[in-house]
Amino acid sequence: MLYRTCALCDVPFEHTQAHHVSWYGFQQGLTDIDNLLPLCNRHHHLANEGGWQLILEPGRALTVIRPGGHITTHGPPTARAA
Repeated sequence: MLYRTCALCDVPFEHTQAHHVSWYGFQQGLTDIDNLLPLCNRHHHLANEGGWQLILEPGRALTVIRPGGHITTHGPPTARAA
């Protein structure tokens, strides 16, 4: 397991939803681990309806671009579940 929590906060993994970084059906985003992130309900809503743009790098670093241009970068997951 790559993530123990939401990719953007401390909500436990078991309370997250799989988010297609490139939307399935809209931009032909694949249901593949390279295109999926675990997001809590709040962050999933912000990514889908809140105007947040998520960019997932090959090493799984995540860039979030919010409406208005505020950008944050989150490193890849560091702890792997047993």
